[in-house]
Amino acid sequence: MPTAAYMTYAQLVHRLHQLAARAPDLVRVEIMGKSREGRDLLAVTVTDLATGSPLDKPAVLVDGNIHAGEVCASSAVVYWLERLVEARDSDPGVRELLRTRTVYAIPRIAVDGAELYLTTPARLRSSPHLYPHTSPPDGFVEDDVNGDGRILWMRVPAEDGAYAVDEIDPRLMRPRQPGEVGGAYYHLFPEGRIARRAQGGTRPAVSSAHEVRLHGMDFNRNFPIRWAGESGQPGAGPFPLSEPELRALADFIQAHPNIAAYAALHTSGGVILRQPSTGDDTVLSPLDRALFTEVARMGERETGYFSGSNYEKFATGHETVLMPGAADDWMYDHLGVLSFTVELWDLRRRAGARGYGEIGMRKMLALTAEERLEDERKVIDYVAREFPEAYTPWTPFDHPDFGRVEIGGMDPKFVVQNPPPALLEEECDRVARFLTRLGLSTARLVVAGLSVEPVAEGVYRVVAEVANAGFLPTTSTKKGRDLALGGIRAELHGASEVLAGASPCELCHLDGYGFHGAWRLPAHQRAHVEWVIRGAPGDLVEVQFHAPRAGRAAASAALP
Repeated sequence: MPTAAYMTYAQLVHRLHQLAARAPDLVRVEIMGKSREGRDLLAVTVTDLATGSPLDKPAVLVDGNIHAGEVCASSAVVYWLERLVEARDSDPGVRELLRTRTVYAIPRIAVDGAELYLTTPARLRSSPHLYPHTSPPDGFVEDDVNGDGRILWMRVPAEDGAYAVDEIDPRLMRPRQPGEVGGAYYHLFPEGRIARRAQGGTRPAVSSAHEVRLHGMDFNRNFPIRWAGESGQPGAGPFPLSEPELRALADFIQAHPNIAAYAALHTSGGVILRQPSTGDDTVLSPLDRALFTEVARMGERETGYFSGSNYEKFATGHETVLMPGAADDWMYDHLGVLSFTVELWDLRRRAGARGYGEIGMRKMLALTAEERLEDERKVIDYVAREFPEAYTPWTPFDHPDFGRVEIGGMDPKFVVQNPPPALLEEECDRVARFLTRLGLSTARLVVAGLSVEPVAEGVYRVVAEVANAGFLPTTSTKKGRDLALGGIRAELHGASEVLAGASPCELCHLDGYGFHGAWRLPAHQRAHVEWVIRGAPGDLVEVQFHAPRAGRAAASAALP
């Protein structure tokens, strides 16, 4: 079985090309574009080429690491691809996926930002280019001021401090209570320094500093769906798809109309997020509500994660627009593709605490200070006990800007945002099972029947029936049908003359077996077409059916 690992850009590229060399009949690696710093953006196609070309099969698209620090996501994508190759003969589900579907995978979108995240102490959202500023501003910036390779937390003694040392667990800082006096109090903020263009002189006043986002771009707020601009959504970018990485991704998606399902891998939260983002489930059509819910529940069973809509898990009641410019919203609202965001790794759940994946952001914000502190005690105790190398005790440090401070806390990269290396493979294995089942949920055309009968000398009637053997409809969703995607194309080949009926002709799209309603005949899963042709006994006729998100199916028969 594959081994999960965190990978630099060079290691990631090597691993993908190594996989393609090992299975050239399954795997193709291509360059879909360039990053802002000039790195190749790699897209991987996986399918059994012996059973058809990639574009002739319905496809699932999986991407990862759109946020620079969420490197567990790219590890999970690579792990899944390697698992598909290694299990092609031993796992019936994998074998069927490779035979009848296509996998498109983009393991790492934020290639520049992830490289900085993996090779320096820096933490950033997506891209390392200066944004939204045009030149480095003065202000407080996060930095590894003590040189230990991590950006942790700083506590600064202050009479007006809002925090005190927790009496039950002194590794924690608790909020200062109303009217509380007589103790030692602190300001608490990330490890960093005050950046200023004019060096030297007196130590700056703390009140003169304000937090500065040097690398404020957020790739997952830059898609052309309810885009809000920088003033409405920090990180949105100067205009939709302004970033070369995202324009390359959008171009790739437009060039592959067979994409019928999509999963964006992120961290963290241990939750499978589905549509809708704009309100409760009633804003979806009944069919799409059922499709999203059932696939998400399948994901719960495969991963052990929670599931829920973006709105259910993230809405607090104060948003004008919830997470504008997000990829999964764009894929569903504009393209009609069944789309999910999967947040891997849930430190809080591991520690027995509550997280937004379980109870949602609204309930998280409603927790009392005592409840939040109770959960934080569980988390820090779990980390210090199970992964002591990921916890740094509060340690004195002479800060150039703030004087005597203490620095400490949990590793924000490989225990909070991403799983510790020892648990990485477990997380990758969880999501791999879901991704395989998601791919197998897409529509799949099959020829359910083909009959040829003579009606006169040299004249024959040909009747063909096509069925959708997949869970999803041939448009992926009801939204996809509403977007007026072309129907199922039917063609007849081999007849010397078509006397009645048209070839090619277009049939209506078909539901999948995931349609939810009363017991019924599968009429909406099937369609038929008829032709009257001229031919001779022994002539071979072939019927072909094709829909971009449901693949191609064909059958042939000899004229009697």
